[in-house]
Amino acid sequence: MLINRDHRTWALATTAIAVVGGVAYAGYVAARPYGPSGGSWVGLGFGVAGTACMVAAGLLAGRKKVRTWRVGSAQGWMKAHIWLSLLAVPLILFHAGFRLGGPLTTWLMVLFGIVTVSGIAGLALQQLVPSLMTSRVPLETLQGQMDHVNEGLAVSAYEQVAAIAGPIAEAAEEQQALADEAALQASRPGYWKRVSRDEPNASPEPGAERVRQLYLEQVRPYLRRGLATTARVASPAGVPDVLGPLLDAPEDWRPRIDRLAALCEESRQLEVQMRLHRLLHGWLFLHAPISFALFVLTAFHIWFALSYKPGG
Repeated sequence: MLINRDHRTWALATTAIAVVGGVAYAGYVAARPYGPSGGSWVGLGFGVAGTACMVAAGLLAGRKKVRTWRVGSAQGWMKAHIWLSLLAVPLILFHAGFRLGGPLTTWLMVLFGIVTVSGIAGLALQQLVPSLMTSRVPLETLQGQMDHVNEGLAVSAYEQVAAIAGPIAEAAEEQQALADEAALQASRPGYWKRVSRDEPNASPEPGAERVRQLYLEQVRPYLRRGLATTARVASPAGVPDVLGPLLDAPEDWRPRIDRLAALCEESRQLEVQMRLHRLLHGWLFLHAPISFALFVLTAFHIWFALSYKPGG
């Protein structure tokens, strides 16, 4: 979610509450010669308020799981999640008196810190990644369609090369895809996705062998990699150099060679987009389970505090 003017009310309200809480905490500390205590009435008040903010923010997960739950908008719940989570930080610190305490409260504060930092990092990514996506991936594609689109790029690349070098036996998957496409279009004369394809060259042109070799050694392996599983770093340098080795190619090959280079570039953009998506959503694999652990430990902390009997 982008932080914009729509968040002004939430930002002002949480800031005002935090300031009032800070003033109250300062007065509370000044009035206690032995320092603040989480077990005092004021300390408990900060603890209850901070925990309430955490619980309210955590309800966002439940709102996401039950999409038919008509209680507020998704945007409204996300705003509440962001600003109540931030408000919980000073309130919990006031409750703890800025001390870690024993082992249980120390672990609580460690988990609370991890959740807070990972949440802020995720929020920052949501501000940054969309703009990166716009500037670096002009040919943006739906995430679930990336491998399917990349498969289509591989088929189109074979079409361009085969029109110069003739059929290529090693490209069996591409040949089968073209055959299936032709059969589908033949069975549906009015098919709206009808595509006009170039036939493979019946007699390869002189010098076509180097195009075939470049295709088999560089272009095809690059286009047939799995975007969802690739561990390679996406960069322009990783794209096969199609234009360089074929600078002296016949002029009538030029449109096909340029098209081949464009297909490789589009595939590179798909990989960049995949990695940006992973960056945008990957932080949740840390944030979500640690948040759950924090809630469990908080519940235990509350139970322990309520059941504790001094001198018992």
